[in-house]
Amino acid sequence: MTTARRIVIDTDPGLGEPGSDIDDGLAIALALRSPELTVEALTVVNGNVDVDTGVDVARRLTRRLGHPDLPVLRGADRPLLRDMAPLRALFDDVVGDRPAVPTAADDRLGPTSDLTAAAYLVELAAAYPGEITVVAIGPMTNLALALRLDPGFARNVAEIVMMAGSATGYAQNITVVGDFNAYVDPEALAMVLASGARLRMVGIDQTSRVRLTRDDAAALSRGDSFGRWAGECALAWIDFLARAFPLREEHRDACFLHDPLVVAAVLDPSLCTWADAHVATDTTSELARGLVVADRGLALAPPPGPPNASVAVDTDVPGFGHLFLDRLTGTPAGDRPQSP
Repeated sequence: MTTARRIVIDTDPGLGEPGSDIDDGLAIALALRSPELTVEALTVVNGNVDVDTGVDVARRLTRRLGHPDLPVLRGADRPLLRDMAPLRALFDDVVGDRPAVPTAADDRLGPTSDLTAAAYLVELAAAYPGEITVVAIGPMTNLALALRLDPGFARNVAEIVMMAGSATGYAQNITVVGDFNAYVDPEALAMVLASGARLRMVGIDQTSRVRLTRDDAAALSRGDSFGRWAGECALAWIDFLARAFPLREEHRDACFLHDPLVVAAVLDPSLCTWADAHVATDTTSELARGLVVADRGLALAPPPGPPNASVAVDTDVPGFGHLFLDRLTGTPAGDRPQSP
């Protein structure tokens, strides 16, 4: 019998909060429904939602998924150096009809411990050196704070698998060059890249290739109580994206599954094709904020630095789709009823 891989998911989940992306929550569900993984905790970071909303979402998700005792730790409520307000304002300007958040602040569930996310990560990795993989699917602020607390965290952690950057082209996300996770806190990402930790990066160039369609959402809705709820949330999110971004053809009938691909790459690394690269990010230029450069030695100059990460350069899209729906519906593809 193979021992399950022990992971912590560092996340900014919004599943269930109207107007917030659903992919973190679906990634958490994929991990909790995969026997190859043991999820030790969820550490929550400011990003897709504010950190307190993220903690509440995470707590409610663990209850829905039958893991009410899973530790949920509160992490950074802001980037290391940047002000989050302009980015929130940018989203408010672009997405003017964002629905109201349904959970009042006084009714939100809090973290399961007073320990900070960074302190938890440091303590767990030190207690079990070489055993804990961090799946980082939000901005990298919590990981940077863990490195500040203990630079040895980079040695103690088995691996950091992160959703950031774009190894094969521009991100075309928050900006032309910046994906959300890198753009929110490039200084934190730079610290992680320079830490010496074993790193794998799944960029938005790959995660944008995997999508949840309306038919997929309907398949989820034919599952258990979580699947029915997740399917309803997915359909609402697709409808919301179609209204908010009418020029983005990919949002008319589907949404991206960015973060679930990162979890899937931990479950089955063969779903992605990997290449060694020297990865860096620019923290000085506003024009290039969030730009992640993955130098695989394909350019003439300058010579690349030593590899510090393995980056995804291709993805088995059908293989991922089968794995994702099999785990979340509990039914292999051949046994699922087809949409009429």
